[in-house]
Amino acid sequence: MRTIPLFIACALLSAAVGVPQARAASINAGDLIKASGPAVYYYSSNGKRLVFPTEKTFKTWYADFSTVKTITDTELSSIMLGGNVTYKPGVKLVKITTDPKVYAVSTGGVLRHIGSEQVASALYGPDWNKKVDDIPDAFFVNYKLGSAINSTGEFTPSSVTALATSIDADKAAMPVTPPCTTCQVTPPATTTTPTTPTATSTDATLTLDKTKVKPGDMLTLTANAYDATGMQEIKIFYDNQLVNSCNYATVCTGSVVVPVTADKDTYEARLEGKAMGGNIYTKTATVTLDKTVDTNLVNIRVDQSTIRNGQSTGVTVDAPNVAVYRIDIYIDGSAVKVCQSGLRLCQWSQIYSGAIGATHTAYGLVTDTVGRKYNSETKTITIAANDTPWVNIQAGKSTLNVNENVDVTVTASDENGIQSIDVLDGSKNLLKHCEGAAACTFYTAPFAQKGTFTFYGRAKDLLGATGEQSVSVTVQ
Repeated sequence: MRTIPLFIACALLSAAVGVPQARAASINAGDLIKASGPAVYYYSSNGKRLVFPTEKTFKTWYADFSTVKTITDTELSSIMLGGNVTYKPGVKLVKITTDPKVYAVSTGGVLRHIGSEQVASALYGPDWNKKVDDIPDAFFVNYKLGSAINSTGEFTPSSVTALATSIDADKAAMPVTPPCTTCQVTPPATTTTPTTPTATSTDATLTLDKTKVKPGDMLTLTANAYDATGMQEIKIFYDNQLVNSCNYATVCTGSVVVPVTADKDTYEARLEGKAMGGNIYTKTATVTLDKTVDTNLVNIRVDQSTIRNGQSTGVTVDAPNVAVYRIDIYIDGSAVKVCQSGLRLCQWSQIYSGAIGATHTAYGLVTDTVGRKYNSETKTITIAANDTPWVNIQAGKSTLNVNENVDVTVTASDENGIQSIDVLDGSKNLLKHCEGAAACTFYTAPFAQKGTFTFYGRAKDLLGATGEQSVSVTVQ
């Protein structure tokens, strides 16, 4: 076989007709070739490339892809398509998906129906049924129908395999059996190309791994298209944006991340296919956007759901099971705190005001790292009437003698917190002032005269309410 150097290949391309045209440093008739895409072709002696319609077809001729030669996309596109490769004769039994008949593949792509299981077992062994491949209906037209095989003497698998020294040799071979004029198969074999490009829904399918998605989800689309002449191109679109394009394939897949800035409830996925014979195929599918919010993923806690006017309380929002980008805390519909840098917990505290019975709302909004948003449930904070602090005052002794002294201690508590505690005399003059909620103790001077003496304890809570209590001591 003659090899054409690369530097003169392009010049010879337009001049030569029916002569193998080399497109790399050295490609010859019978080579396997490919370009940047995954598809592998057989470079025929007529200067055209033949398509392997399925991987199973390829594996009847070759054990692996180790001999494939790579050429440029431009060089590949300049080589005309010359049709599909058929199964290597004698290697496998075949059938089509819509017909239960099993066929042997003979020389030149001729299919011969196996007349009985006994004949199939004698020719291909007791496990013959494990050697049957399904041929897609669309590729059945690449074969011819021959006479049936009703006895073992009518067909020898090893002999027809030996004759198929190459794909070119098998393509050039004349059928070694007379054509079958009475055989029927579904669908009927035909090589007629439609004069007007048409498409039917059964020729193309578009499937989605999910039809209802959330913003940020990964959606995988799979397009299938079949045509008797072979598919030239399949394109997949999502929301009118090209996801993937596959050349000379019947199956094309692509994945897309659903946008998080979604402004629609549904989106369209679309298949567009073009066959080598000119047929156009279109198929669409609807993708529904799931905008429901799972509040179980975001927690919110309020320190006190009932407070007094002017009192503060804290709000905590966390999302332990979300890949957090930021957390926003909203009070009465306005964002008051933002926590970022991946923090999964956010806290906020403020003073609330309003009439008794007034309410305030609090909720959290979490945004994850891909932009999806999750709301917490809404908590209500209610303003209630302010109770006075509880106050207790005690003297070290209730009875003492002249010239003795005594200690007076005041304690207080309130659910709103204690701001200060005072110790007062009987006329409510201040004897001692203490900040905070800790006990406040006053030590008297020695009493110089007899009588009954009264002391008052006063406490103020953080909202300004005050409470008092008194204690008396007797000096004798």
